[in-house]
Amino acid sequence: MALVRHPYQQSLDAQWKFAEVATNELPAIEFASQIADHRWQTAQVPGTVASSLHALERFTYGAQQFDDADYWFRCQCDLPQAAALCFDGLASLSEVFWNDILLLSSENMFVQHRIDLSAHLASTGSMIHSGILSLRFRSLNAALKIRRPRGRWRTRLVEQQQLRWVRTSLLGRMPGWSPPVAAVGPYRAIRVETANDIRIVDADVRTRLDASDVFHTPDVAAQSAGIVSAKIRIAATTPIDQVILHVGDTQCRLDIADQLSGESPAFMAGGDLRLANPSLWWPHTHGQPALYPAQIEIISAGQRHLFDLGQLGFRSIQVRQEQDDFHLHVNGVPVFCRGACWMPPDMLSLAGDEASLRPTLLLARDAGMNMIRVVGTMQYESDNFYRLCDELGILVWQDFMFANMDYPVDDPVFSANIQHEASQFLNRIQLSPCIAVLCGSSEIEQQAAMLGVSRDLWRNRFFADSLPRLCAGFLPETSYVPSSPSGGVMPFQLDAGVSHYFGVGAYLRPLDDARRAGLRFTSECLGFSNMPDDSTIEQFLQNGEAPGPHPSWKQRIPRDNGTSWDFEDVRDHYMAQLYQVDPASLRYADMPRYLALSRVSTGEVMAQTLAEWRRAGSTCHGALIWFLRDLWAGAGWGLIDALGKPKAAYYYVRRAMAALAVQITDEGLNGLAIHVVNDGPAPVQAELQLDLYRHGETPIAHGVQAVTINAHSTIQIRADSLLEHFFDTAYAYRFGPPGHDVAVARLRSANADTDEIPYCAAFHFPTGIKHHGERDLGLQAQFEPAEPASNTNDFVVYLTTRKLAVSIAIDVPGYLPDDNYFHLAPGAIREIRLTSSSGSSTSANGKKSVQGSVFALNAISPIKIGKPASPSE
Repeated sequence: MALVRHPYQQSLDAQWKFAEVATNELPAIEFASQIADHRWQTAQVPGTVASSLHALERFTYGAQQFDDADYWFRCQCDLPQAAALCFDGLASLSEVFWNDILLLSSENMFVQHRIDLSAHLASTGSMIHSGILSLRFRSLNAALKIRRPRGRWRTRLVEQQQLRWVRTSLLGRMPGWSPPVAAVGPYRAIRVETANDIRIVDADVRTRLDASDVFHTPDVAAQSAGIVSAKIRIAATTPIDQVILHVGDTQCRLDIADQLSGESPAFMAGGDLRLANPSLWWPHTHGQPALYPAQIEIISAGQRHLFDLGQLGFRSIQVRQEQDDFHLHVNGVPVFCRGACWMPPDMLSLAGDEASLRPTLLLARDAGMNMIRVVGTMQYESDNFYRLCDELGILVWQDFMFANMDYPVDDPVFSANIQHEASQFLNRIQLSPCIAVLCGSSEIEQQAAMLGVSRDLWRNRFFADSLPRLCAGFLPETSYVPSSPSGGVMPFQLDAGVSHYFGVGAYLRPLDDARRAGLRFTSECLGFSNMPDDSTIEQFLQNGEAPGPHPSWKQRIPRDNGTSWDFEDVRDHYMAQLYQVDPASLRYADMPRYLALSRVSTGEVMAQTLAEWRRAGSTCHGALIWFLRDLWAGAGWGLIDALGKPKAAYYYVRRAMAALAVQITDEGLNGLAIHVVNDGPAPVQAELQLDLYRHGETPIAHGVQAVTINAHSTIQIRADSLLEHFFDTAYAYRFGPPGHDVAVARLRSANADTDEIPYCAAFHFPTGIKHHGERDLGLQAQFEPAEPASNTNDFVVYLTTRKLAVSIAIDVPGYLPDDNYFHLAPGAIREIRLTSSSGSSTSANGKKSVQGSVFALNAISPIKIGKPASPSE
């Protein structure tokens, strides 16, 4: 029997061009054919006007206002008559023409379109038609001038309030924290789908677990089954004999219904596949994200037609919300969700390909993040994004693309538009086990409440009724939240439901406010202006420009629109608290020291706050940092800079979010508490060691205790229980000068015959972090090839120190350390692997020598490290 694989799809491979048409040229120019040839420029498709200009080296931030003009894209191509044109994303007000004949008009950036060409291409005796495919993207600002009813409140998030009528991303349209680059153009793939005898029109496929509340092991459901329910609508020109659902090595024959009305001929096939004791999908911090390949096989007229459904997983996700709580349980196990809010890795193109997405998602996973939030101000991500999150074991908190504004959901046309948008998206992500929470909007309820709008208007019928019904229809096992934040007497109440927490941060609260606030789950928190490395700063600052008050620097510092302060002011506030310096004076007198302290200040604050939230007894069950990655180069909110390089704050967060972690909290007169977290699927047996040092060098107390940390659990141990007699470990009694200036808790393997546990250490500074330069710390670094026998370009740095070394920064251009900006205890040895950032076996920077430095914040000068060029080179 012949095997035919489907679908027959390929990207429209053509030489695309684009042109700008000013609104004052209208209506003289209404078709692509009216635009002179010399005005057309080479375009990047998929992509935007901004990414096309960038590829031509003609792009400058703020120089072009892409909402002011019409933009056209066109290509010369051959299209089969028996085919369909598929558009995965057109931003924002768009029209599609074939030889100046209108095929499609769209006012929604977030929906996909399929055009059946047989209905539009006239027969010429040939099944292949040559012509011009053109796309028009109409001026958004011109459309917004049309008078429409105003909303019941105004928001400062955007300047143009009528954006509430337009289904487009707010990226580039939010002054203060988004670069001024509006998305205009065919930002997702354009594909040609060749017609064939068999086509799946629609597939409703969902998974669930039987007896999913009982589990014997972290990997296998006890006495349970994975159920895959499928309803497949099929268009076929030949009789269908069988429809078979394949999941892994298991298959199930689906029942075929009678011919349906409508598209003729069409059939419906449905049924349930049962998979006994399936391997479960887990977030990577808690187990393995097991996946199964799924296919639909259709047998017709002696041929087997295979349609790939991708991969699916079996897991149970419940959100427990009793007594104002908000706590995710995956496969019956409580999970502390931690991660960050997602921003497109390439804001210019909004690229959704795997090559663009994977590096950033890998950095998120490697940082111990098990949840990413796709925020309602952005865009729905590509299929590649959700597939990668499935593969990497990263949960997704998914907002629908609504934020802050009073959307006209009672308008019939608008209502139909957003219902179609939501249904199409839900169908697209239906099989992704990574989807943990579906959220109606970002800050709509908060915005209305804070502006004094009547309580009954905080949540409209779409977010209260229509959207949750849609979500339940497509993903009945997934929890729905009407808005982020929401859940308390006021939507922004911190100790009930879902909150946005910026107490430690924008509101300049002391660090202990993180406990006092009593958070349950914060889906947005810890927004800071995180300082990038010098190499990134040099990428965008020109001669004569420098960090600080210079306009070129300040325009890239995030701020809330309309405020007199920005998030650099917030960072400086906590720098002054942590290090007892005057940031403004330091910036004038010693810019390198100011930059160094800026890098580590936000990391220290985030790490201490996360330790507070992850401690035993905490009421907080989740924290998502605002942002994961910068939108453009600068000291933005991102833990990762716009070039894809982790900032100092990333490494602090990475240690604080690790699946196996040691953390210290100050309990005042009760002394220090040591918390050991084990999110993993197996118990850990180890030794917990506590050391106290005076002057960063002299040991004054030492204690060791054997500990067992069960799977998916946290233990708390009082520091006093590890020591032979009383020490004022928190320096709370203050009977005299402090007996020590640093406490170090370390976890080490309890059995030399077992696998070595990952390096875990926590530091506490009872009198503040010592950062003043010392002449001789005894810090030494040994630089060696990682694997001399293999063909890699990786290296290892072995570090030792006689005295405490604070915030050690390793800088080797072209290489990424597996840890950085860490403290090193006296006598400790750290092995840091340096991986070529190019991922190849040749040098990332193309040089024959590898040179870098190691610098401790409390040292006077750095240590040079590297591999010099050999004589033969």
